Parts: sequence; structure tokens; C-alpha cells
Amino acid sequence: MAGADLTAMVVAAVGVTGTMVAPLLAQWARRKELAEAAERAELRLQQDRDEGDLQRRRDLYAVLNSAARAYRTAGYDLVFALKRGESVDESALEAARSFYLDQYAQAQMVLPGRALNIASEVNHCLSLGYRLVRMLPAHAGHQDAWSRTETWFGTQLAEAVWLLRHALREDLGVLDEFPDVVDLGEQLRATRKRVERELESGRDSSPSNGD
Repeated sequence: MAGADLTAMVVAAVGVTGTMVAPLLAQWARRKELAEAAERAELRLQQDRDEGDLQRRRDLYAVLNSAARAYRTAGYDLVFALKRGESVDESALEAARSFYLDQYAQAQMVLPGRALNIASEVNHCLSLGYRLVRMLPAHAGHQDAWSRTETWFGTQLAEAVWLLRHALREDLGVLDEFPDVVDLGEQLRATRKRVERELESGRDSSPSNGD
């Protein structure tokens, strides 16, 4: 009889304990569910932020790349027009330059160090191209000036714009099979410095371009 009483007491105690613990377990489970839901919501929000940031960078980089190409093209077109002795309107070059500089200023605020270094060098190269074009009317009879300018626009500046595009693609995670952009940037910088030294050596005198 005592054994039966003990069993009954144990069953009753377990029942009481279960009744008391069940709400606590349910409350704990609910809190855990809410915490997991909040964590998932925060993760989705962060993913949306990252995707939005990536899209904004894509849009900005696309416009910067297009602006750099248009700037170079406008300058190159002006070189050939001057060479042909045509009456030229420099407004296209000035408009392309202004738009590019605006896009470059915006890109400076978001580009990371590696891509920013390349973009900065390309900006110097484009500025040198602008300087060379502005020099041409004062050096109409100097074949060296024409040759230097055509070579710069047709070779070095074309490579600079190409390099900018790949540096931007690399920053967006689009990987291509080509030499390291840093090495190419250094080579471009060395070439630009050489041309600038030639201009400053006294063989050419050019007006300040304000860059």
C-alpha cells in the first residue's frame, strides 16, 4: 500500500511540475522563435543594404567608365579636326571634360584604395591629354607635338581607359584574366611622367590647363 501511495505522490508531483514548467518552456520557445525571426529580418535587411550598395556602385562605375571614354574620344576627335585644319568647336571636349570630372569626384568618395589609385592615375592621364590638345594651336608647325599628342591619345590614353574599366570590374568582383592592375598602373604612371618631363624640359611651352 505504501508503494502505491509513493507512486501516486510521484505521479502527482510530476504532474504539478509539468504544469508549472510547461508555460515557462512555451515562453522560452516563443522568445527563441522571436529572436530567430529578428535575426533573420536583420540579415535580410543587411543583404538588401549590401545589394543596394553594390547596385549603386555598379551604376556609378558604369557612368564613370563611359565618361572617361567620352572624354578621351572628344579629345581625340578634336586632335584630328585640328590636324585637318578644320574650324573646330571645343564645346564638345569641354562638356565631356566637365561631365567626367563630376563623375570622378563622386567616385572618389566610394572607391577603395586599389581602384582609387588606378582611377587617380587615369585622371592624371586624361588631364595630360587635355593639356596636349590645348597646346596644339600654338604648335601648328611642330611635328613632334602632333606626333606626341596622337600617340598619347591613340596608345597610352586608350590603355588608361581600358585599365580603369578593368579596375572597376575587379572592385565589383568581376575577375578577368589579365596582368595585375597595380603593375599596369605603375607602367602608365612612368610613361605619363616621362611625357610631362618632356613638356617641362623647355622643348615645349604650354599654357596652364587649370587642372
